Amino acid sequence: MLQDKRPREVGASLLETAIIVPLLLLILAGVVDVGRAYHTYITMLNAAREGARVGVNYPWDTGRICTTVVNEASTSGVDLSTATCSVTQSGSGNPVRVTVQMNFSLVMGGVLGSGSIPLQATAVFRAR
Repeated sequence: MLQDKRPREVGASLLETAIIVPLLLLILAGVVDVGRAYHTYITMLNAAREGARVGVNYPWDTGRICTTVVNEASTSGVDLSTATCSVTQSGSGNPVRVTVQMNFSLVMGGVLGSGSIPLQATAVFRAR
């Protein structure tokens, strides 16, 4: 008689699932982190551009420029209140450079060994 091999293989599928599911969840969480970081970077870049546009008309008013940066980012759901906003200008006709820097907190930070990564966005417009 032929023996059925299934009784010996019953636990193999469960073991394979137990090994693969955590790995897939880890990959999924990493993809979510990369997506969140990219969204934050794009928002920071757009906010820096808006700040530089304000800087074209008011190159001496760094407070207004940085407030514009924070307000622009908040419409996209990104909080830049703890970010560093720096403005450099050289006067009329010269470029106004707005740089926004922040540490982005990772969900997978504990697994990867680092809880955050630095992000920086810069925009340059010529002042009037």
